[in-house]
Amino acid sequence: MTKSKKITDLIQIDASLTTPVYKQIVQSIHRNIDQGILTKDDMLPSVNQISAEFSLARGSVFTAYNELRSSGIIDSIPGKGYFVTSTETNLTKKIFLLFSTFTPYKETLFNSLINHLPKTTSLDIYFHHHSMKMFESLIREQAGYYNTFVIMPEVHPDTASILSKLDARRTFLLDVGYKEYNKQFPGVYQDFENDIYSILIDSQDLVRKYKRLFLVFPESVRTRDIIAGFNKFSRRKMVPTFVVPDAPLSTMEKGDAFIVIEDRHLVDIVKKTKEQQWQLGKDIGLISYNETNLKSIIANGITTITTDFNAMGKTMADMIMNGKRDVVENPFILIDRQSF
Repeated sequence: MTKSKKITDLIQIDASLTTPVYKQIVQSIHRNIDQGILTKDDMLPSVNQISAEFSLARGSVFTAYNELRSSGIIDSIPGKGYFVTSTETNLTKKIFLLFSTFTPYKETLFNSLINHLPKTTSLDIYFHHHSMKMFESLIREQAGYYNTFVIMPEVHPDTASILSKLDARRTFLLDVGYKEYNKQFPGVYQDFENDIYSILIDSQDLVRKYKRLFLVFPESVRTRDIIAGFNKFSRRKMVPTFVVPDAPLSTMEKGDAFIVIEDRHLVDIVKKTKEQQWQLGKDIGLISYNETNLKSIIANGITTITTDFNAMGKTMADMIMNGKRDVVENPFILIDRQSF
């Protein structure tokens, strides 16, 4: 065993996890090798020492050491004990990918991530559906079976505590949680507040074409920083602005412009515009959040504001494969199709 290192410094067992004990021992050895605490030829605690320290069955420790031996990480010499033979712990990336839900734009993100990872990479995708119970359960139950974690977090007071169960050196956050977690975890994020503010400032000549500007923001949408960015722009007083939960179809007038989050509101406004024989981009302005291929076709094309989901997937793949610990604000762009 390395000098000045206690068994509890090298092996970490968390009884609250559903991860099998032997897997936690394997992960502890991997983690210490990756952090340079254990190096080639370092001796490891004996089976009996680990068993006594953590009150574990010797069979669990044997299972862990046998797995490490079969992967070429450790070996043993009779009468001497177990020692490290290789520091190559990441020959294959096994990625735990946790999304909130699956939508067309997240499919673009998923495909980009897959396409920019080596074919030798193993990746499984899970969904928490904005349920904290499911979010916690999936992380606790699956943590032991992967060596890399890419997570679209649920913003909640308990999230940081749940994520702390994972190996911080192999955990990356995706898409949301920039303001809340960027100092704790690396990742590729959207900065929802500044993104919409900057886009509207850059597009102010288009905005001035209209008499009123509405942000149609349903109560079910969680990224409320969008409202903060919109209100920040509103204080510039270019046009009267309103935040509404539904498209105000009954009071809709020529000269109104809308930014919509959900596709159902996009469809409602397009239908109303056609019924009134108004023209998008002239009589009515319309911007939709999050680019999808379908929006390039609807009503001869809908202007979108969107994070670059292809870039997000590519950047995340690069961070995973090269061990980067960056906090990256993903590009946010306007795709102008003349509907605004």
